[in-house]
Amino acid sequence: MTVAPRRIPTEPELGPLMRCYGYRFTRTGTVVGASRSQDPEDVAEAERLGWPVGAVERWTPLDVLDRCVAAADALDENAVLAAFVAGLGSAPRGRQTVISYAWARHLRTAVREPDGLPDCGLATTDGGVHEVDVTEALLRLALGWAWNELPQQYLPDLEAAAGQGLPHPVGDDRERLAALLDIIAAQPAGTRPSELEKVIARAKIVPGTDKYQRYGILIGLAELGVLPSTVLDPMWDRFIPARERWAAGRRVPGSPRSDITVPLAGWRGGIEERRARRLREI
Repeated sequence: MTVAPRRIPTEPELGPLMRCYGYRFTRTGTVVGASRSQDPEDVAEAERLGWPVGAVERWTPLDVLDRCVAAADALDENAVLAAFVAGLGSAPRGRQTVISYAWARHLRTAVREPDGLPDCGLATTDGGVHEVDVTEALLRLALGWAWNELPQQYLPDLEAAAGQGLPHPVGDDRERLAALLDIIAAQPAGTRPSELEKVIARAKIVPGTDKYQRYGILIGLAELGVLPSTVLDPMWDRFIPARERWAAGRRVPGSPRSDITVPLAGWRGGIEERRARRLREI
């Protein structure tokens, strides 16, 4: 099957897309939910720009697996790390790919189950397909949300990264990374991820972010192993079966928040200096 090239919406395209999908910018530059536009002209403008609104694509789990592996094979890990650094300032789109790539990079050699899939989170309970509104998925990437659940959502990210390329750090992106890592390293042992997020918010290191965008950045650092977890290895290092991930979630000390996923949920302070240094030097 021929797949149309993926790309991330450009700034001039964000207006009609955000209105169609119910997002708006505040005066401080953060993105908040809003009513979805009922104006057919907004839909027509989005589609004129090449963005079908509400057009769901349907993929079998094996399709997602094979296409993610192919896209990840086309990426360079240093480019992925550099994009994450750019994601702290000039290019919010760069935040997710480090998570998507970490998940996909070990799939080729992962042991497969009888259904032909590794235990990677793609299997459906009824043997059905994954349904994804790709336009909305790519819009959310452009707006800077990142997460490490629902791996079918990694496919548009990886295909856009492989086909369009990834952003490079510019301006003060590296200074933001340095400030972020310094603040993390300064937190006392026992600090929880929710406490760390509040410290980062007060420091205004990554402007224009909401709580969940800041969690996405921290999840990326945890999946790289920069934020060491007490319960689970980072995906960057090896294939993590879904069963292992679920079991790790049950081992998180204390009462984990449902909106903080492992391995980040298992962080209790500290930073892995060798991995942090690689990001600083990228």
